[in-house]
Amino acid sequence: MFSGVFKAFQYRDFRLMWMGACTSTIGTWMQTVAQSWLVYTLSQDPFYLGLDAFLGQVPIVLFSLVGGVIADRRSRKSMLLMSQYIQMTCAFTLATLSFFHVVKVWHILCLSFTVGVAQSFGGPAYSALIPTLVGIEDLRNALALNSIQFNLARVIGPVLAGITLAKL
Repeated sequence: MFSGVFKAFQYRDFRLMWMGACTSTIGTWMQTVAQSWLVYTLSQDPFYLGLDAFLGQVPIVLFSLVGGVIADRRSRKSMLLMSQYIQMTCAFTLATLSFFHVVKVWHILCLSFTVGVAQSFGGPAYSALIPTLVGIEDLRNALALNSIQFNLARVIGPVLAGITLAKL
């Protein structure tokens, strides 16, 4: 059943983390598309599209090394969960602000930066957690499956966001 391509799925914890990561990453890509649409709708200025993307990515560049060091010294699971909780809180905050029609571009920019900071700690923790979930002989397969998960989500998320936005 788990031979060949899906061998790492024989490990229950890896399967759970893989499914959770895939779901989370699809949501992240959906939010990226919807958030860009919202930024442009509010501002009508392409500069803010770039600024939003920049503010979401610059913390990853600046803090991922620190996140990696901490992931090597602390509970990776706790770091990953905290990162996910922060990102979820930011998503709910943006949804609430949007629902009540009080969202401003600066809210989105601040939330993007906060999500970027959370990802700069969650990403290294996630990467460091994978080798602890599978046997050494299945690590390459687990890393390949992780790459598949990320790339599937990168395709599925924007498509779902586009469909959702088209229905609004």
